[in-house]
Amino acid sequence: MTHGHDFMPQPPPAGPGILRLRIDPAAMFGEVKLRASPGLARALLAQLQEQGADASYAAEFGIDPGQLLIVALMMRDSGAWMTLRTAIEAVANRHQGARIRVELGDRTIEIEGKSTADMEALLHQAREIFEADTQRRRESIGDGDTNTQA
Repeated sequence: MTHGHDFMPQPPPAGPGILRLRIDPAAMFGEVKLRASPGLARALLAQLQEQGADASYAAEFGIDPGQLLIVALMMRDSGAWMTLRTAIEAVANRHQGARIRVELGDRTIEIEGKSTADMEALLHQAREIFEADTQRRRESIGDGDTNTQA
């Protein structure tokens, strides 16, 4: 059986005590989708909402029990990236002894507790992907209007 998200690169299964978080910048929708282990998703959503972020569960077809749940964080301003970093760090600190595998495309890092330089670099890359996609969308919308002149 296939699901709509099967095309995503899949790293090796996480070992015991490792929670998964996959970051998917979705500029088309003005959000970042966070696919996480169920317990991690609930904790992350609660932490984001505690910080006042516009975040909620998002619907996705094909999610079976035990698979990754989705939290959608609306990216209304550049401060949302700092909010995301703070939320991930706070949740990691609450899961003492557990490691969190954070994935972005084909890049994977593992953190425990405070975020690392690798985590900062990964979030920076996610932000760059999001902003580049946003800029491309703006240009494609603008091109539709300006190409009518001869």
